[in-house]
Parts: sequence; C-alpha cells; structure tokens
Amino acid sequence: MAAGSALLSGCAVHVYQPLHGLQAPVVIDTGLANFQDVNLALFCVPGEYLNNEEARVLCRRVGRLFENQGAIVTTATRDRRALLDTAEESLAEVGEEAGERVDLVVELRSRMTHRARNPLSWTLCYMTLTLVPGITEHSFATDVEVRDGTGFLLARETLEGRIVRYGGVGTWAANGLMDWLWRDEEDKLGGDAANRDLSADLYDQLSQLTFNAKLRSEVLREAGPAEGPPDGLLLRIVGSSGEEG
Repeated sequence: MAAGSALLSGCAVHVYQPLHGLQAPVVIDTGLANFQDVNLALFCVPGEYLNNEEARVLCRRVGRLFENQGAIVTTATRDRRALLDTAEESLAEVGEEAGERVDLVVELRSRMTHRARNPLSWTLCYMTLTLVPGITEHSFATDVEVRDGTGFLLARETLEGRIVRYGGVGTWAANGLMDWLWRDEEDKLGGDAANRDLSADLYDQLSQLTFNAKLRSEVLREAGPAEGPPDGLLLRIVGSSGEEG
C-alpha cells in the first residue's frame, strides 16, 4: 500500500475548475500600466489553506503582477486589522516621517471550503493496479478586499474554485499522450497546468477588481464635500457599496 501511494503521488492529473468569480469578464489589459505610480499595500493572510510560506509566495507573485502594471508595492503576510489594532499610532508616525502614502490596500484571505475523497474510485484504482483513477478533490475560496489609504472599503469579492486530482497510471499516461499528440499548449492538462490556469484567472480578476476600486476611489475623491453631490446622494452611494474601517 505504501509503495502504491508513492507511485500515485507522481502519477496524477490535477484539473482546475472555476466555480464563482474566477472567470468573470475582464476588460483591462494586464500588460498596460493600469496602476502607474499607485502606492499599493498588499496583505496576504496565512490561514487554514495557505501556510506562512505559501502566503509569502502568493504575496510575491501578486505583488509582481501589480508592479508590472506600474504600482509601487509593499507586501506583508499579516492580518491588516490586527496590525492596525496593535500599532496604528506608530504606523502613522512612521509613514509620516518617511513621507510615504498608501493609495490602495489589497487584502487576500484563502480558505478551504470542501474536501472529498471518493472511496469507491480508490478501491477500483488499487484493484485495477491504478488503471482506473482514484479521485480526490478540494474546493477553496479567496476573499478579496480593496480599500483606500484611509481604510474605506472600495471593493469586496470572493473567488471560488475546485481542484480535482485523478491519481493513477492509466489516467496519467492517457493524458500525457493526448497532451503530446493533440492538445494545444493552453489546453494541456499535464504538469503544472492546473496551477497555471488558476493563476491566470486569479491574476486577471485581482487586476480588474483593483482597477475598479481605483476608479471608484478617484470618483469619490473628486466628489468631495465641497464640490460633490448633495449629501443624500453621497450617503446612498456609500451606503450601497462601502463601509469604513
């Protein structure tokens, strides 16, 4: 059984399935300077789905995504709310002394929402010497919040997906053959294809969501108390899609 598990660990096909939000329409081009000179603070909070090292990797990659679009990015693998609760005054003093500003704050929290192992498929997998695949799957959600430098909520979304793992020599060999003979590069399922496809969808959605938040921040800033709309209209705008803190 141990030898079979070791074999299966290298003979598996992972399939990514978007569930909610990850394939919403995206209109911006992530190759352009969408965040030119925007000071962006990125928080990637470790938890039940991502450990500290995985949160650091996520922050590094998402930070590079925004830097490639012109942003000036600082990253942290901490809870923004806990950080402000314990060090709000000192952070304000440090920022003031350094002459730095924060235009946008992006916070990412990932969590496991479901995990399942199909016992029948694994029984058949071992009975057929892994010609029939054993199937396991897990679903995840990434909660995204974008705020301005004062902490005002500009955008909030939950992105959900599923990873299905097919373990077995039969499935692994058949997919490898189809990848080699028929599938286009973007349609291949072998290797790191699941992470590649998930990352592409996640990066597109984070870019679009943050860009929308940036535009909203600019509109609200221009419609200030002195020159903005009547108080009733401003309250309805804020009350319908934003909060402070």
